Amino acid sequence: MIFTLLVALFAFFYPQQQAQAMDPVTIAILAPIAIQVAQTMMPYIIKGLVNMGKMGLKMGKEMINIFRLPLGVVQTFILFPFGSCFSSGIRNMGYGIIAPFKVAFYAVLLPVSAFGVGV
Repeated sequence: MIFTLLVALFAFFYPQQQAQAMDPVTIAILAPIAIQVAQTMMPYIIKGLVNMGKMGLKMGKEMINIFRLPLGVVQTFILFPFGSCFSSGIRNMGYGIIAPFKVAFYAVLLPVSAFGVGV
């Protein structure tokens, strides 16, 4: 505990380096190169964002499936005497129990999906 406090105090109260601006000539020389690199990388960035969007949609679907657990409980225990909801209730409970684990898996896979893995 004491070590943690000492590290925190050292990190907060240690003199920080001052940021220094670059000279305008260097900025003028590097700006066209930076624009060219940005234009070259744009298709890859868009493709990565699209892949992350697809994974986000999968994760959103599983987040909605979490609500199938209480639906399955209601179907299984409350609506069972009034009809044949028992099997669909068990199925919904199964989906609802598995859904949080799938959400966690997709959340871990979300940054990796930018490279096209798991999409």
